[in-house]
Amino acid sequence: MNFTGIKPDAIMLLAENRFNDSKAFYEEHKKQINEGAVIPMRQIVDDLSDLFERINPDIILDTRRCLSRVRRDTRFTHDKTLYRENLWLMFRHQKNTLPTPSMWFEFSPSGYNYGCGIISSTPAFMEYWRKQIKANPEPLIKATEKAEAAGLKIESNAYKRSKAAADSVTDETLAKWYDQKCAFMIKEVSGVKRLNEPKKLINELKKAYTALSDLYRYMLSITTRYNSEELYSYEEN
Repeated sequence: MNFTGIKPDAIMLLAENRFNDSKAFYEEHKKQINEGAVIPMRQIVDDLSDLFERINPDIILDTRRCLSRVRRDTRFTHDKTLYRENLWLMFRHQKNTLPTPSMWFEFSPSGYNYGCGIISSTPAFMEYWRKQIKANPEPLIKATEKAEAAGLKIESNAYKRSKAAADSVTDETLAKWYDQKCAFMIKEVSGVKRLNEPKKLINELKKAYTALSDLYRYMLSITTRYNSEELYSYEEN
């Protein structure tokens, strides 16, 4: 095992760096931030790489692409804070075509979370998603049950008016997915103690991502089909 843990001092330093929001402060503490937080996140990738390659050989495992930077990109946001106090890993398909499913891990001073979902979804894609899951619900229902057994839940971001009811979707699990504005399953953990327990955290993540593997593949099949159809339609026009 490569992961050596993320200690409370490292998490506190990230928060302090964000609070100071100063290039001078960051440069002074950059070595400590890298050693305490950035390098351990790279170690997590190393420890999970075999599992992810079995789930999908085309998942991005290059930490230059899947690990967030401490310095924020403020070009396209109203929040001009230079530095973040959270770091995340985003494991997605090599192809840049969006929307696409991703599995992630993130920590902040308040705790950590992980899960699986479709990033960069649009209203048009979500309409397509609903049609697909209604046409072939059984794999999604089984995949959801498997993930729920590992402690994950469908993220609650539902429409005020039920689309499931309008389309006569009666299965409880399918209806939950049907009514979401986005397609995600997540587990949120309060507190950061486990981050400094390397073996326990890696085992927890391996168990979770294994449980999410069927959901990831189901989502990948739908997004791949959608992106292919969208490309074809664009070329035809």
